Amino acid sequence: MSIPRTGAAGFWLWLVGGAALGFGVASLPSIGMFVLLGAVVILAAAGIVTRGAGWPLVLAGAALPLLWVAWLHRRGPGWVTYETDTGGGGSELLDPVPWLVAGLGLLALSGVLLAVGRWVGRWRGRSSTR
Repeated sequence: MSIPRTGAAGFWLWLVGGAALGFGVASLPSIGMFVLLGAVVILAAAGIVTRGAGWPLVLAGAALPLLWVAWLHRRGPGWVTYETDTGGGGSELLDPVPWLVAGLGLLALSGVLLAVGRWVGRWRGRSSTR
């Protein structure tokens, strides 16, 4: 599951493609379709460049927009007001916990899949004669 031939380029392709995929799904009602098209192109390029190695990084990339939304709504849930010298305002914030749990879950799943893939790769690489 490691990315032996491409190094950091393959890593970043999978990660950025996953982030675009996550952002596209999160923003589907507005510009999500266009972002999803870009994500498909990036992920296809990642698959070609790395020959499919490192695909669990898509999950890590998809976790980034979820963690970003959790960070933006860290004072939620509920109505939050603010004041400045020239005025003030307020906004309704979502509960950040579901976004945080989903993002951390995707990160953990990505890490587990990468670790299992490396372990299976090493296990397959052993000689069968003992």
